[in-house]
Amino acid sequence: MIRAWKKRGLSVKVMFSLPGVATQILVSGEGDEIDLLLDCGSGTLRDLLLEHYRNVSGFDRIRAVLVSHEHFDHVGGLYPLLDFMHMIGREKPLDILVPGPSTVAKSFVDALMDFRRSLTYSIDLIEVSGGEELSYGPMRVKAFPVVHRGSTKKEPIGPYIPAVGYSISYRGVRVVYSGDTGLCRSLADEVRGADLAILEATWKRRKDHAEIHMSEEEATELAGKPRSSSSFIG
Repeated sequence: MIRAWKKRGLSVKVMFSLPGVATQILVSGEGDEIDLLLDCGSGTLRDLLLEHYRNVSGFDRIRAVLVSHEHFDHVGGLYPLLDFMHMIGREKPLDILVPGPSTVAKSFVDALMDFRRSLTYSIDLIEVSGGEELSYGPMRVKAFPVVHRGSTKKEPIGPYIPAVGYSISYRGVRVVYSGDTGLCRSLADEVRGADLAILEATWKRRKDHAEIHMSEEEATELAGKPRSSSSFIG
């Protein structure tokens, strides 16, 4: 899987992505010093420190964390990141977009507030379900609904959970992130015309329980149609 991509000042870096372990992706509007985090799995803080923000002031670039769903491999790094931002004296507000109703991300924020009593910066937890649009300078974010179930060894096909993908536009460039999802119409619609599609693909071939993850076949088929100019599949 390609780990980095850039077009007209918008860059994407897949810091880490392994199903069941962690996923964290950094999207940067380089000309405006605006960064967004796509998911925040375990190790996000370490990855940012070692690979991206050699100076802690770089953390001020992060305007929002966009959570696709609340499975631990996509949100497990949130608490240490939030606490570190307090420790270094961050003052800029931070948005956390998360599919609602939130349980895990909200519990992390609540636990941090209980522990610290007050923070040097404000956190706005914004629950989304699809269709919401927010702007961070010239960077625009739109959430859209996707279809995802939990899956464990004991329970291979779990219940549906709230899940979204994100479309990010910056100065004429658009990136789409699927999060974890089965192939669905809303994702296909968003991928159409995007400059980059970041698509998860856990399985090699199609499975009967397709509402958990996409297969490489499905993701490649989706990316290969005359819709997006580039794609990350992994």
